[in-house]
Amino acid sequence: MALRGLVTLEPDPDKRLKYADFVDIYANLSDTEREQYERDYPEENRTMQSFSTRMREEGEKIGIQVGEANVVLFQLEQKFGPMPEAVRRRVQRADPATLLRWSGRVLTENSSDEVLR
Repeated sequence: MALRGLVTLEPDPDKRLKYADFVDIYANLSDTEREQYERDYPEENRTMQSFSTRMREEGEKIGIQVGEANVVLFQLEQKFGPMPEAVRRRVQRADPATLLRWSGRVLTENSSDEVLR
């Protein structure tokens, strides 16, 4: 019932994931109880599994993008010296395709402005 209410009442995806983990941890179901839950509440189980999977995948994508931005900033600073805050923000907000393009340009361009054009 807690998971059913969670799905219908909580609009914030981050909070849903936290609450679902909380319920899962504190329910402390045995293997037999978990099997019974999955059997008796298949829809809730599928919803929470797909939701948790989606949230974890999204978190991984964000983590990868942050890492890529950090690499581009590192490359820029190694080649051109410290970057102004405006450049740092621009790199941190860039999409993955742009970050990839910039990481290649660091190798060939003569200024950070040329890299980020």
